[in-house]
Amino acid sequence: MAVDHKRRRVAWAHDGYGKEVLDLFFRQPTDEQRASIRAVTGDGAEWIDASVKERPPNAERVPDSFHIVSRMSDAPDQVRKRLRNQTRRGNDKTATETMKGLKYAVPKNPGDLTERQSGALETPRDTDPRDQPYRSWQLKELPRTLPHQPVGQAEAELERWIFRASHSRIPEIVELCRKTRRRKDDIPKTIRLGHSNARPEAFNNKIKATIRMAYGFRHVDNLIAMIKLRCNGPPIHLPTPILQPTKTAEDSYF
Repeated sequence: MAVDHKRRRVAWAHDGYGKEVLDLFFRQPTDEQRASIRAVTGDGAEWIDASVKERPPNAERVPDSFHIVSRMSDAPDQVRKRLRNQTRRGNDKTATETMKGLKYAVPKNPGDLTERQSGALETPRDTDPRDQPYRSWQLKELPRTLPHQPVGQAEAELERWIFRASHSRIPEIVELCRKTRRRKDDIPKTIRLGHSNARPEAFNNKIKATIRMAYGFRHVDNLIAMIKLRCNGPPIHLPTPILQPTKTAEDSYF
């Protein structure tokens, strides 16, 4: 699925997934139309990089802020699940309940935490000497604010975060740092252009619901037509009413 950021519409859809399908999309426009594409957003898939490098000559490949923030926000919960499973295997019921109680605290921002959730984040220090849940929760906060900072400041903050994350000795954070370091030069482009894949991700939810509705369709083209109808809407142009002048009391005498 390809979405036009400017018009906020599904521009193209096709059956399949991967570089071959994306190449089909880039083959359809004329050379002039391909040259007009300025930015291509998406997740960190390398096959998107390869296709964009080959086809549109003037396009910048940028990871969108939606995936950057969501990836950072998922890491603390992955840490919590790993520690919960470890305590469960060790038959430590108290520690297991403690990790289970962090489920709704670790995804939240500092300003959204309740007093009870703030206390829950402090509690694992007694069960985990390395304090991994709290440190991973702290490390997610800086990348979350990167898209809202000036480019120069964001680059400096990103360098500082990469250093802290790479030395955190938390497996999930170190792996996230490795992926972020690979995209380190692209993240400032994301901040500068300001594009987000939030709308395409919202379209994905509609598409999943449409696929369930389309069970029994004979051809995938019928499904694609329904997707475009639900995501874009029909081009309905309402008639403009013509207002007739009303008669006044003076006009009634003539």
